[in-house]
Amino acid sequence: MAKNPDPAKREDIIRFVWEMLSKAGFYLTDCREFRSMTFDLIGRRDRELLFVKVLRNVDGFNRETAVEMKRITSALEGKPLIVGLHSGAGELEDGIVYSRFDVPIVTLGTLNDEFLEGVPPFILAEPGGLYVRIDGMMLRRMRVEMNLSLGALAEIAGVSRRAIQMYESGMKAVIEVARRLEEFFDQPFVLPLEDWDLREETGGGEKWHPDFDELGGFESEVYRLLTEIGYSVLPTRRSAFDAITVHRDDVLITWLGQNFTDFGRKAAALDSITRVAEKEAVIFLQRPTGKESAAGIPIIGREELLSIHFPEELSAVAESRRRRNRD
Repeated sequence: MAKNPDPAKREDIIRFVWEMLSKAGFYLTDCREFRSMTFDLIGRRDRELLFVKVLRNVDGFNRETAVEMKRITSALEGKPLIVGLHSGAGELEDGIVYSRFDVPIVTLGTLNDEFLEGVPPFILAEPGGLYVRIDGMMLRRMRVEMNLSLGALAEIAGVSRRAIQMYESGMKAVIEVARRLEEFFDQPFVLPLEDWDLREETGGGEKWHPDFDELGGFESEVYRLLTEIGYSVLPTRRSAFDAITVHRDDVLITWLGQNFTDFGRKAAALDSITRVAEKEAVIFLQRPTGKESAAGIPIIGREELLSIHFPEELSAVAESRRRRNRD
């Protein structure tokens, strides 16, 4: 990095994140044109898909936004990530993965080390202190080779026998305990945090519990109609699109609008989001239009949707319009 951005300017931080991920080989799209609060950037590198939110103070990231971010990333097979500068407790440190509502948080320095220098972080900040992941199989093998009992190793590490059993089964250890173990065996046991997606540790991705009652008008009507013909719908409240619509392996990024002009001026942004996410998309319009697509994304009017009774019908209409656009 050339120089650190002015902490007072979030736009500079976003620019630095964009530049770093671009140099690391990510194909990126900026979602702020859609006034997205859940994430600012989407980036893809091969099979890796990141949804990135940039915050000066990570305490501003609330539970409601976190739930939506995790639901979206789970549905689109991506990973959530917050890049931040500080919290109410002070500046965030490089080389540590923090978390808020199970979403990983890193600094610009940690981002740079991981993606440009190839140096992953090793330390995870959790309630109670700083933790590391231990190679439990190696620890157990070394203990057995040295003919050490669980009790003897527990005394050396300053923990209980049960804790040693848990470390050997993959449980994280506080950094001081890991240091004692490494010093005693003269062997590194700490594993890098190669996957920053913390959802597996909390029981998997967020389940969908859409409540269309709180929505009104055209939005509620579309989601109910889609549900009736066999789709699952995840409405979003703070994101660059309005919903994610799913039927089996058919995953559609979904936008809603009154008329075509709502999307015509945003064609480049629409196209960029679908290309980076590598998902198909659909636009539902309330008012009739002579257009069949915007930026190659099929448009389906309200009256058309009312006449569709099965997911396969909607898929066929959408695909025919994509094909005509490509031709």
